[in-house]
Amino acid sequence: MATDYPLEIDGLELDALTEKGKPVETRLKDVKCAISIFNTLAKADEKSAVNRARIDAMFDGSAPYNQGSLATSGQPLKTNLNFGEAQRLLDIALSAYVDLYSSLESLVEVKGTMGERSEMEPMESIVSDELTHLMRSWPEFHSAYLRLCTTFIKHGVSIAYFDTPEDWKFRVGGFSDILIPRQTAASESCIDVAVGRRSYLLHELYAFIKNPEAAAKIGWDVEEVKRVISKNASTKGRNRSSNLENFEILQQEMKNNDIYQGIQNPTVSVLHYWVKEMDGSVSHYMCAEDNPKEFLYKKVSRYDNAEQAYVMFTYGVGSNGTYHSIRGLGQRIFAHVQTSNRLRCQQIDGAMLASAVMIQPENQRSLDELQFTYYGAYAVMSPNVKIVEKAIPNLGTAVQPALQDLTQQLQLNTDTVSTYGANQSSPYRNQMQITADMDVTTRLSGASLNLFYSSWTRLLREVVRRVVTTKKRDGAIKDFFERCAKRGVPAQFIETLDVNRTKAVRSIGNGSHANRMVALKELQGISGQFDEVGRKNLTRDIVSTRVGHDLANRYIAPDVEKRPTVDVKIAFFENQQLQQGENVPVIASELHGTHLEVHVPVLNQLIQAINEGQADPMQVLPMLQSFYQHISDTAQLAAGDPALEGLVGQTKQVLQYAEEAINNTMKAAQKIQRDQAMQQGGEEEVEQVEQDSKVQEHQVKMQIAQEKAELDMAIKQKKHEQEMAIRDAKAALEFRQNS
Repeated sequence: MATDYPLEIDGLELDALTEKGKPVETRLKDVKCAISIFNTLAKADEKSAVNRARIDAMFDGSAPYNQGSLATSGQPLKTNLNFGEAQRLLDIALSAYVDLYSSLESLVEVKGTMGERSEMEPMESIVSDELTHLMRSWPEFHSAYLRLCTTFIKHGVSIAYFDTPEDWKFRVGGFSDILIPRQTAASESCIDVAVGRRSYLLHELYAFIKNPEAAAKIGWDVEEVKRVISKNASTKGRNRSSNLENFEILQQEMKNNDIYQGIQNPTVSVLHYWVKEMDGSVSHYMCAEDNPKEFLYKKVSRYDNAEQAYVMFTYGVGSNGTYHSIRGLGQRIFAHVQTSNRLRCQQIDGAMLASAVMIQPENQRSLDELQFTYYGAYAVMSPNVKIVEKAIPNLGTAVQPALQDLTQQLQLNTDTVSTYGANQSSPYRNQMQITADMDVTTRLSGASLNLFYSSWTRLLREVVRRVVTTKKRDGAIKDFFERCAKRGVPAQFIETLDVNRTKAVRSIGNGSHANRMVALKELQGISGQFDEVGRKNLTRDIVSTRVGHDLANRYIAPDVEKRPTVDVKIAFFENQQLQQGENVPVIASELHGTHLEVHVPVLNQLIQAINEGQADPMQVLPMLQSFYQHISDTAQLAAGDPALEGLVGQTKQVLQYAEEAINNTMKAAQKIQRDQAMQQGGEEEVEQVEQDSKVQEHQVKMQIAQEKAELDMAIKQKKHEQEMAIRDAKAALEFRQNS
């Protein structure tokens, strides 16, 4: 429930200059003003906190009725169940966000500034890969992401924030954890002050001032921290003394056993303040919630802007463009789910009543002596009792239409799920419809996806900025730089990344496995227009969707080569060797489509030169044979890729022309040899030449026939495998449709 409170908060300086005309150091005056701000914001948030608690209780399974009230009113046995409809909708919506995270091989896309574009692309890919490994290696990353998405879905607003300017590990909360002024426009730059509440164990507070001199230099009030620790420490087992003496005893105990000493004492509630200054920077303050004397920590303009301190995830801008007017899934379905639970409870009560036998005792004594005595198949009831025959209203006929209407309204009001699915009828059912029905309930709408990715990109951009620019590198960041260095990416390249161009990688299919498969299938239809790298990436995406990214490397390696690929250059060098009549072997891991695109035009030029009389056939023959054999071997391997079917067909036609040119050239060479032998006048020599020519011609024909047969066999085998795969897919689809 929104309450109109002024945007101005008492305790914040709203003028840029003091009374003497000097710029103010900070807008937050002192710790008393800070506590006043917190109390004001907490008071204003009371009604909203109650609403959030009711929504959380609904998702957590709280019953629709108060059980104590039912018992007081004489209805303790009334059905009072939460049937989990809200939790089911939350699980459906959350599963789509989990797919957005788990289906990606790289979470971020970075842009470099050092070197040429073709040199930077493979290094950018490596850095993105290692950044993803860094984040996923953080044990709390998965749970933090789930909390972020859960709060975003439930209440419409979730917050990711950082404790320090250096630490890249973010924390997650909502308006129950961080308070901001009412009527604040839905933008981080419009938040004047944000107050977060955190609980610390004593040894955690002590760790901040373990080195008093260094702590004081970075903004800690060492004496105030000591006072707070001493005040909250348990006095059990020691005499009550001054704060200083008490802290010295605590210090010794925490040094010897800081975990035990920290846990046996109550936690300390600490308030964090992020205050926007007049220049747009954000100052950071910390103080104890209970009777603070001074700030525990104070750092003016600690962050350059609000996004370096916290990032707000908002589902839209609400009804009036403010944070507190934004509503999530919980608010949308609360009334429907509560009514649905009550109707279902009433329906169960009606069913139990309808299935029971109504007995009416004539007096109290008959009620006390009521019993049944069984004699085989017969039952004898106590005297003075009669069975009442009374028609019970069929609540099912009244409740079911209402439940169906509520269910339909829920589906229409929640855009995180589809309005029809596998268990409902649709205007038509074809292959596309059946495919969508497989996973339709985990679809995210375009609006919610874009809203989430907008904030997710800003959060990952800040994480990347902290990783690549921090000077105090933790173990995980050091490992990140070492892994990049081993893969050939220098630290200077990472440190000079254009952080502002960092983007979150979007998932194919908008959080739906079925939609992703449909999209990849459509891309297969136009993959013939892709280059080799694009086709290879498409194949890897299909394999990754089926078996996961971890197992995808077993079938196809990730392509980190630059475009154009290095195979283009290799193919040019191979052309030079083939033009000298040398045999060049074909490697299975080559990009065969690229090689065919480079080799076939040269073979065409040779054939054209022979046909037009521009080249001596005898000199060109060794080249023709080398190109023919190399291209035939390459085409056999390329025949396994459906996307190269057109290119393989064209290559096969060119090979046929080359075969004719080789045969014609061989015959011309034989004629020349016979003429030379006849001129020399020896019949034996002519016969020997003819025999040698026939043997040579036979060997060439046999080799050409063998290579041609192998190419045809490879093409037929690949087509057979494709037909079998299509037949299996159709059978699986029909089985799924019939079942």
